[in-house]
Order: sequence, then structure tokens, then C-alpha cells
Amino acid sequence: MNNIPQTLIVDDEHLNRILLSRSLQSFNISYSETTDGQEAIAWIKQSTEKKIIVLLDLNMPVMDGYEFLFYLECNPEEFSDKQVEIIIVSAASQSSFDELCNLAGITLKTAAYLEKPVSKNRLQEALLLATNNFNSVL
Repeated sequence: MNNIPQTLIVDDEHLNRILLSRSLQSFNISYSETTDGQEAIAWIKQSTEKKIIVLLDLNMPVMDGYEFLFYLECNPEEFSDKQVEIIIVSAASQSSFDELCNLAGITLKTAAYLEKPVSKNRLQEALLLATNNFNSVL
């Protein structure tokens, strides 16, 4: 899985970041970590990476996953030099996620939705799917 782009883990729970990072390490994938959406936006903006996969928790303080998605969707000019693929990693069901996004007017498409606890196989599949979504322009 060496062709997987830089991956950003966004989760406020230390244990969840450890579990995801161990899987990424076993896949030999380069990654960084942030603890909320606001930190993630700052990280993406300052990153020199052109293709980034975000493993995004939904329930976090400061800026939660929904606010992060809404920010990305409403401010595309701030990320015009990057391609960002989102994989949701949450304890919430996908149906409740879809419903809340619909209510909030969030239409940004995500590459995959993984319910916690996440198996290594499901994570690997989601990473490959996200990688395949990148276009070759950048």
C-alpha cells in the first residue's frame, strides 16, 4: 500500500488515534494526527502534500466532523491546490450521519464510512477506495 497518500487522523480520543495509527504503520502509510477539525484545517492548509486522505471522527470538541465538512465545502478556494478525500470513522451510524448532513445542507461526498471499532481490512479497503478517487491532475 505504498501508493497511499499522506493520511491525517482527526480524532479527539487518544486511544482511537493509537489504534488507527498502528494500522497505518502496518500498511507503511505516512500519517499525521490532529485532535479536532480546526487543527485539521490548519494542518491541511500548511501541508505541502497535494493529495491527503482524512480519517475523520464526527464527535469532537472545538470543531466537530460536521463543521469540518461544512468548512471544506464552503471554502473550496482555500484548498484549491489540494485534493482531500474524507473517510468518516465514527461510532454513529451512517444513516444518522446522512440525516444530519442533509439537515445541515452538507453535500460534500465522502470516500467511505467506517463505524468504530474499525477492522484493519475495512480500513485498508477504504484507503484504497479514497486513493482511487484522486484524479491525476495534481
